[in-house]
Amino acid sequence: MKKFFLSISAVAIISSCAVQQPIVPSKVNVQDVAQMSNATSNALLYHLPTTVIRVNVEVEKTISRVGPFYRYSQKMLNVSDVITKDNEEWRIKTVTVETFGKPDANKQYAISYSGASSAPFVNLTASGVLAGVNSENVIVDDHLKEFAADEVPTIQDVNFNNVAMIEKQLAKTSTAAMAEETANYIYKIRKRRFKILASDYEQLPPDGESYEVMVRELNKLEQDHMELFIGKKTTYTTVKTFDIIPDKMSTNNDVLFRFSTVSGIVDKMDVSGAPVYFELEAEEMNQLPDEAIIVEKDQEVRNGLYYCKPGKATVKIIDKNKLLKEQEVYLGQYGQVVSMPSNVLEEENISIRINPATGALQSINRK
Repeated sequence: MKKFFLSISAVAIISSCAVQQPIVPSKVNVQDVAQMSNATSNALLYHLPTTVIRVNVEVEKTISRVGPFYRYSQKMLNVSDVITKDNEEWRIKTVTVETFGKPDANKQYAISYSGASSAPFVNLTASGVLAGVNSENVIVDDHLKEFAADEVPTIQDVNFNNVAMIEKQLAKTSTAAMAEETANYIYKIRKRRFKILASDYEQLPPDGESYEVMVRELNKLEQDHMELFIGKKTTYTTVKTFDIIPDKMSTNNDVLFRFSTVSGIVDKMDVSGAPVYFELEAEEMNQLPDEAIIVEKDQEVRNGLYYCKPGKATVKIIDKNKLLKEQEVYLGQYGQVVSMPSNVLEEENISIRINPATGALQSINRK
């Protein structure tokens, strides 16, 4: 019986201690790392971004190669629209502008907290830029697609070696005779295709697919032989990217690259090409008041999550006097850093989304 009373007393003491255990209040404070003496312990770190502008320039190269029989095109095939000179020509096909964020070394913050809150559930990009708090389906990849520098063929790479010439063509000893035999072969191909299309054969292809394959092969054979007269024209495309990190000291009219119809994109210092300019026109932004807070003695001051109110700018890509691209963008470094009330993160079920390219607040929701 004595042991029984002792057991009950022990349970009562334990229960009393459990009931009286104090609840840790939820507190969150976010500080600028530059103003902290020690930011390496008991804190979560994040960066706000510097916005990078990426200009993707897609260029197209057209190679025109003279056919070996071009002089006989009119006489033997009654064709006058032929290539008469080897040529390489470049043109700017498309220009696109996009933005992404890189960590701003001057905008690094530390989150310290106690108690139950949403503060520890931060969403960061691979480089540590803030993308949200306690949020799902946020963009956490801050690395945009890199375009490989494709090796673009030269005029020497374009030839007529793939033309399947018959023995009668190859047996001719002069260019004129080879041209005449090739023209006759083209007429035979056309006649054969006509007979297939007109169902003028005793034995036709067994099904529609075989029929299409045969006609397609005859078309290719004719095209390959026609190019010996009219010439061959091929196009290749490649993309060159330029990353610009503008700041408020940037000039308004910088040479992005130079472009030549003969050589394509060349270095901005290569005067063989005409300059293509990058212009940035930033809009005036009304700054929010940023006065010092008067703190009474022993008053605790806590800051909430820092985010950015980005500035807006217009990007223009100009080739001489021709506008290639104009687009509005938002830039974190042209804006203003502000902080939320600390009690926003002190709740457990708050979800916040931040744009990792600009640092802008996108949404605050209750989960």
